[in-house]
Amino acid sequence: MLTYIDFHLKYTLTVIGVLSLIARPFINRSEVFKIAFISAIAFVYTTPWDNYVVYSDAWNYPLDRVLATIGYVPIEEYMFFIIQTVLTSLWALLCVRWSTPCLNFNYDKRSYQLIRWVPITILAIVTIVGYKLVIPGQGTFYLGCILCWVSPVIIFLWYGAGNFFVKKIIPSTFAIVVPSLYLCWIDQLALKENVWHINEKTSLNIFIVDDLPIEEAFFFFVVNLIIVLVGACFDKASGVIETYTSEYPLRFSISWKYVCQLFSAFATSEYNMPHIVTEDIKESIEIITVASKSFTTASFLFPAGIRLDLIILYSFCRVTDDMIDDELDVEKKKRKFELTERFIKELFHDRKSDYDVQTKPQELKIDWTKYESELTDREMSCFRALSRIAFYLPRKPFDELLAGYKWDIEGRLIRNEDDLLLYSTYVAGSVGALCVYVMMYRCDNDKYDLVENYDYIIEKAYQMGRALQLVNIARDIVTDSETLGRCYVPTEYMDDEEEEIRILCHEKQPRSLGDKKLKKYSTRLIHLANKQQLESLDAIRCLPHVTRGSVLATTDIYRGLVSAILSSPTYPARASLSKTKKILIGLNSLYIKSIQYVV
Repeated sequence: MLTYIDFHLKYTLTVIGVLSLIARPFINRSEVFKIAFISAIAFVYTTPWDNYVVYSDAWNYPLDRVLATIGYVPIEEYMFFIIQTVLTSLWALLCVRWSTPCLNFNYDKRSYQLIRWVPITILAIVTIVGYKLVIPGQGTFYLGCILCWVSPVIIFLWYGAGNFFVKKIIPSTFAIVVPSLYLCWIDQLALKENVWHINEKTSLNIFIVDDLPIEEAFFFFVVNLIIVLVGACFDKASGVIETYTSEYPLRFSISWKYVCQLFSAFATSEYNMPHIVTEDIKESIEIITVASKSFTTASFLFPAGIRLDLIILYSFCRVTDDMIDDELDVEKKKRKFELTERFIKELFHDRKSDYDVQTKPQELKIDWTKYESELTDREMSCFRALSRIAFYLPRKPFDELLAGYKWDIEGRLIRNEDDLLLYSTYVAGSVGALCVYVMMYRCDNDKYDLVENYDYIIEKAYQMGRALQLVNIARDIVTDSETLGRCYVPTEYMDDEEEEIRILCHEKQPRSLGDKKLKKYSTRLIHLANKQQLESLDAIRCLPHVTRGSVLATTDIYRGLVSAILSSPTYPARASLSKTKKILIGLNSLYIKSIQYVV
């Protein structure tokens, strides 16, 4: 005999356990808060409705199948309110988390209003119809109860996040349909086993499949719609806060002030917000999509807020590097460098020390007209985007980044490994340090305050950045020579420094060195990179929990290039990994290798 508690143990709690394991790398404090909040609201809102339906004899439960009842409803039914919410929320998390929230904002006022008010008008009519159908003892009673119970909730949720939901309609539909089908299936099993019973007198007696009334299927669908829609409301509000930091300065915290800010962002119509902010972010995303497929793949593993600011930071570094590398005219190259240097000075002019940071956004007085006349639209987008998050970033790493650019402008050779490590510190270690600040600020744990006592983590971030840059150099010996006329291989590695520099930097004929020599240089660089990475890995334990697996996966995906270089019988022009290989490496790092840094 299947009891109600057996039903949960066999069909619902086990699924929640599996989904929790799959979603583990993506569950942070804000996700826990979101699911807990939705569950609490679901419990409070559903309890009187469910009791009324049972009291009206639309459902009943054999006493030998339940533990006990509170009011008119079994304890296990109250459990179901929470269980369905958690189950669908976990599944929805896995379906909808993969896009950057601001990309789902609708800035067109006319379409925004249509998408908002047409469904709300229809739902208002449905609510009235539902009340008309709620006649105790009649066949429309159960359906009417569902309609007048769910419609007001959907109206409220749709007002704030309907447009956001529509923009994500495909993953959102998947998030709704799959758990609905599963719950319909197990509901049919429970009805066959007489765990509960639907009164034929208060039902339409239309069956989707044997023993499954149409009202039951409709119930699971609309409840899952509400759960996913509430999640969309939370995601939309969080996305507004993370995108418009100046207007919404509070970071995540379980506090009344933050909850009020969250509701304010939920009620905000995106078309009333500055459109240029999202346009700049879109430009940043396009830059990294082209420039680094490895970073693009890895970025999806981070929570949305961290992902967004890492994209902004990386695209700024990428575009400023291109401003130096892609400009052939030396004088124009120097002018671009001077513009970047002046911009950094303006961003950080009021900082008291190299690593002084702010905790709240501040208004910057930057005369953008000075830059608009000399920078491209793409470059301007990256400069503006960085200016909006610069308040919590330190100045020192940007100065180091500029030192690396200056090194390239001057065409300085790398004489030995000390030079190599210094250059790598400038152009990549600095970025690693900045990434730590992004993760510390944007993580949803307020114990990670931005203070100056993270010396160990910052030091290891520099080391990890150097490791990745060394892999980059090992991969791009041919590319750097042919396209830039540059060589980052230490001259102390070379058999004939003068001749090989002439071939690499002046003739730009790296292949004339032969695959054997190119492989020898790249292998030596990789050994140095391995040493740097191994020494830096333990610092992952000091990062916020939600970022540890993602950081490990990011470095492993990027370092997957090492195996591509070493396994090639010849030196590859530009080693790369397939998308499938990147995903497999990321999953292995996220679920298996990261365990040692999480527990």
